[in-house]
Amino acid sequence: MRRLATLAVLASTILSACVPVALGTGAGYVGLQDRPVGQTTEDTGLKIGIKNNLAQVQGSWLTDIGIDVYYGDVLLTGIVATRAEGEKVLDIVRRTEGVKRVYNELFVGAAYSAAQRARDGWIATQIQPRLFGASDAYPLNYLITVVNNNVYIMGSTGSSAEHEHVLHVLRTTRGVAQVHDYLTVANSNTAGQPPVKRNTFGSGASRQADPLADSDMN
Repeated sequence: MRRLATLAVLASTILSACVPVALGTGAGYVGLQDRPVGQTTEDTGLKIGIKNNLAQVQGSWLTDIGIDVYYGDVLLTGIVATRAEGEKVLDIVRRTEGVKRVYNELFVGAAYSAAQRARDGWIATQIQPRLFGASDAYPLNYLITVVNNNVYIMGSTGSSAEHEHVLHVLRTTRGVAQVHDYLTVANSNTAGQPPVKRNTFGSGASRQADPLADSDMN
């Protein structure tokens, strides 16, 4: 299986192509995030808009593709059947009003088996309690998805120490092949900047060059 190169409402089902790690729900979840309520509402609205745009073209994308939105930046995860289909998805997301940047982590050209769904679901169930039980970690600030034993994390950490601690928890979770880091770190020279994928941890296949690059929507 090859991957399109890097260019991205929490759920708990393992029947979709992506398995989000459900770290909180409802108004209490929003209130405990570092992200302001207004920004969370805006990001949620943008996610709904993207889903609506995708559904108008192909309904199966709603379950095959994961969408995380953080301060207007979009992380796409999941599986598409062909490169042409992946390009179409990217084009639709890029053209959605309000999208700032698109980070692509779509797998191309392989079926997502029931067995793999189950493995990803099992990994997701291990991550949730480990993060909530970890000191110096604040799980409600992270958006996490598991696809093909790969863990994708987006959101914010309050310090470099928290950032490294969270990545360590993910890397050492049983079954995880790679951790793809889209976290921002407060009180650093990247504060206020878009999440840039700094690290990929694990033993998975190397990433291949691809003309579908990450994109700024300015």
